[in-house]
Amino acid sequence: MLTPDPLLIPEIMIIFFILILLLIAYINIQNLNKLSGYNKLSVFPRISVLIPARNEEEKIRDCISSLLKQDYPNYQIIVLNDNSTDRTGEILAELQSRDNRLKVIHGASLPADWLGKHWACHQLYLASDGDYLFFTDADTVHSTSTLTNAMAAMLTENADMISIIPRHILGTLSEKLAMPLFALGVFAMVPLPARFRPRSISMLSSSGKLMMFSRKAYEISGGFAGIRQNVLDDLELPQKIQQAGFRYRLFDGTENVSCRMYHSFKELHEGLTKNMFASYQYNIPVFVITWIWALFAVWEPIIILLLFKTPQYPPTLAHGLAVIAIIGTLSLWVLYYQRFKFPIYMVLFYPVSVTLIGAISTSSMILTLTGQAKWKDRKMPTRKIY
Repeated sequence: MLTPDPLLIPEIMIIFFILILLLIAYINIQNLNKLSGYNKLSVFPRISVLIPARNEEEKIRDCISSLLKQDYPNYQIIVLNDNSTDRTGEILAELQSRDNRLKVIHGASLPADWLGKHWACHQLYLASDGDYLFFTDADTVHSTSTLTNAMAAMLTENADMISIIPRHILGTLSEKLAMPLFALGVFAMVPLPARFRPRSISMLSSSGKLMMFSRKAYEISGGFAGIRQNVLDDLELPQKIQQAGFRYRLFDGTENVSCRMYHSFKELHEGLTKNMFASYQYNIPVFVITWIWALFAVWEPIIILLLFKTPQYPPTLAHGLAVIAIIGTLSLWVLYYQRFKFPIYMVLFYPVSVTLIGAISTSSMILTLTGQAKWKDRKMPTRKIY
C-alpha cells in the first residue's frame, strides 16, 4: 500500500496544468486557419501597405522588394522614414526611383505623448488612401500572394481586422531559446475561440508585426491615436476593434511571411524588455506569482528525476509522475514547434528557454520600474505600477 506523500501534490498539480495547456494548444491549432488557404477574390479593394522604418538599413530592401512583387492588382506602398540615422533613407530613395508604386514620407518630430512606432503608424494612416490598411514591420519578407491571401481572408471571414502570425527566422542561440517561448506564451494560454469573444484584454492577442484593418473600423475604433502611449498594441487594437462592434480574426501566416526580429542577444533583450512587464498590466504580484509557478512547473519534475537513486526519498510514484509531466511538456512544445516551423530539436532545451525568458521578464520589470526601458534609442513611457 502506497503511503501518501506531500511531494505528490505538486506533481499532480503540474500534470493537471500541462494537460490544460495541451488541450488549449490542440484547440488553437485546430482553429487557427492558414492565411495561404484563402485565395478566391472577385473584387479587389484598394490596399495601403504601411511600413514604419527607423534604422532598418539591413532589412528594408528585402521587405520593400517582396512587397513590390505582390500579385494583388490594386495597392500602394507607403514607407515612413522615422528619423533614421543610418542608410535607411538612401535605400528608400533608391527603391522609390525605380518604382513609382512606392511612396516615401519623412516622419515629423515625436510628440511627448506618443510612442515612436504608434506615431509613425498614425502618420502613415494619414498619408494613405486605401480602403484597407495593411501595417507591416520593416523586418518582414512577403510571398507574392500575401496581399491577395490577406484580402481574401478579410472578405471571406467578414473581418474588420486581421492579424497574421509570421514565420520567425532564428539565427543565434539566444533567438532559438527565447523567441519560440515568447510566442508560445501568447498563443497557448487562451483558447482561440475565446479570443474572438473577449471579456477582458488579457484574453486577446495578435501579432503586432502584421495587422490589417478596414479603414472604417480603424477610424471608428480610434486606431493608433487611441493607444498612443500603450506598448501593447497587439492587445489593445483588437480589443478596441471588438469594443466598437467590429470583427477580429487571427491567422497563421507562416507560409506567407517571414521575419527575423533580432540578430543578437543585445537586440533581443532590448526588444523583449520594452513590453514584457507591460503584458502583466504592470502588476508586480501577478508577475512574481506567474514566474515562480512557471519555473517550478518546469524544473521540479527534472529535479525529482535527478534524485531518483536517493535512498527512501522521493517516493517511487513521484518519479513516475515526473516522467509524465516531462513527456507532457515535451509534447506541448513539439505540437507548437511543428506548427510554427521552429527547430524541433530545440524542444529538448525547454527548461533553459523558460529560465531565459524568466530572466528577461525580470529585467523588463526592473527597467520599467527604474524608467530605463527603451526601444530604438527612445525611452519608453513610465507607467503606474501595482
